[in-house]
Amino acid sequence: MANYSKHIYDKAWATLEARKNRARETAAARRAKVRAMLPEIAAIEREMAVQASSIAKMVIADPDRAEERIKALGDANLSLQRRRERLLAEAGYPADYLSEQYECATCQDAGFIGAKMCKCMAGLLRQEAAATLGRSAPIKDCTFERFSLEYYDTGPDETGVSLRERMRDKLTFCQDWAADFSPRSESMLLAGPTGVGKTHLSLAMAGRVSESGYSVVYTPVQRMMDFLEGEKFARDAQGREKFFGATDGYLDCDLLVLDDLGTELSTAFTSAALFNILNTRLVEERPTIISTNLELGEIKARYSQRIASRLIYGYKVLRFGGKDIRYIKKMERSQL
Repeated sequence: MANYSKHIYDKAWATLEARKNRARETAAARRAKVRAMLPEIAAIEREMAVQASSIAKMVIADPDRAEERIKALGDANLSLQRRRERLLAEAGYPADYLSEQYECATCQDAGFIGAKMCKCMAGLLRQEAAATLGRSAPIKDCTFERFSLEYYDTGPDETGVSLRERMRDKLTFCQDWAADFSPRSESMLLAGPTGVGKTHLSLAMAGRVSESGYSVVYTPVQRMMDFLEGEKFARDAQGREKFFGATDGYLDCDLLVLDDLGTELSTAFTSAALFNILNTRLVEERPTIISTNLELGEIKARYSQRIASRLIYGYKVLRFGGKDIRYIKKMERSQL
């Protein structure tokens, strides 16, 4: 089962609760309408309610005959139900018109069947996870289909291979990685200059993995640090509520996508927090995708040996190159 954040579970539960309330309110309105139109139905339901309340009294008063009396009441109740259904049919209503009509008949919008999660709850969690990911990143614009190779040079390098060919291989690798994703997939470090497609491919993988029903968290590294710091040092109730569960959210999701590593403020706290996230996820074999403008040598110079070692040797490193595609697109738009 995917590891969704408390926020996503809360949103799914709220949706189910709203569905249940709508079903109850609709059924109550229907019952009021039908009772006003058909007083005999109101009398039948009062009699059914009296029978239901008398069962416990019968068991206590005469336990030896309880089973016999309960069966008799059940038969009488069934007869009343059939009379009610006939009256409804004669008035042009279906037999279940007065019952709650849940959107999910399987679990009656409870989300679970016993201890097993219902398909409707799993679907709501996937929908909310995708919506949350979309709110935090331009996920719709950054898909595999919208990743264009035309911005990469076709001229061969010293090895005889063009940058476009290399990027085509990286695109294929990322597509295959996302298609075959599991919560134990290999972590990846996408390194190279700004504007060469690292974030685009990171989000394309995140979107595809989220569509497959896995929990995905995307965040710029600095924002993650802000939340981790807020969780640790928040002093008022509002701050504690805002940042509650930040660490667990980053540690427990199926896929964590960290953007712009190297742009965060460097402090003793951020260094320790970053190491905790990276190391814990590696130890627990939870995949992480990290994009950075830093070269591998710059990573070694900026971060501690413990962090640099995990990034360079614990991740599949994809090195990007080329011209700034954002700048190229901006120049193209300016010429329109």
